[in-house]
Amino acid sequence: LNAGTYFLFYTLAGSLPLLVALLLLQNSTGTLSLLTLHYAPSLQLSSFADKLWWAGCLLAFLVKMPLYGAHLWLPKAHVEAPIAGSMVLAAVLLKLGGYGMMRMMVMLEPLTKELSYPFIIFALWGVIMTGSICLRQTDLKSLIAYSSVSHMGLVAAGILIQTPWGFTGALILMIAHGLTSSALFCLANTNYERTHSRTMVLARGLQMVLPLMTAWWFIASLANL
Repeated sequence: LNAGTYFLFYTLAGSLPLLVALLLLQNSTGTLSLLTLHYAPSLQLSSFADKLWWAGCLLAFLVKMPLYGAHLWLPKAHVEAPIAGSMVLAAVLLKLGGYGMMRMMVMLEPLTKELSYPFIIFALWGVIMTGSICLRQTDLKSLIAYSSVSHMGLVAAGILIQTPWGFTGALILMIAHGLTSSALFCLANTNYERTHSRTMVLARGLQMVLPLMTAWWFIASLANL
C-alpha cells in the first residue's frame, strides 16, 4: 500500500503539468499531431511562462524514468512488488519515460543553457548520488532499483543533449538496461527462494552450493555495468 501510494502521487504530480502543457499546446497551435509539430517551426520560448511550459512537457516522463529527486517511489515499488512486477517495471515502465521524452523533444526548442543544461547537470549529479547510495544498500532488490535510477539518469542526459548520437546512445542503453535489470531481478528472486532472505550479508558463500547461479550473477552484473 505504501509503495502504491508513493507511485500514485508521484505519477499524478508529474502528469498534471503535462496535461496542462498539452492543453496550452492545442490552444496555441490547433493540433496535437506529433508529425505536424515535428515539421512546424520550433516554438520560441521567450517568457518565463513558456519555460515553465517546456518543463511541464517533460516532467511526467522524468518522474516515470525516474530522474534523481523524483525517484523515491521506485525502490519502494521494487522491494514490495513480486518478481514478475519488478521485471515488467524495470523492462517496460521505466522505458516509457525515455520513449516519451524522445517523442516530445522533437517539437521542443533545441538545447539552451536556461532549459536543458540544469536538467542535464541534475541527471548526471543523480548518477553520482545513486551510485554512492548503492554502496550502502543491504537489500538486494533495493540495490538493483537504485542502479536503475543511475542508468536512467544517463539516458535522460543523452536525450536532453538533443543530438543524433545522444538519442542513439540513450536508445541502446534503454534496451540494454531493460534486458539486464530484468535478469538481475530474476536472479534476485532465485536467490531469495534458496536463502529466504534478500539481505546480501546473509546470502554469502553460495558459489560452492549453486555454481551455475553464481556464473549467471557474474554475467548479469558485468552486463549491468
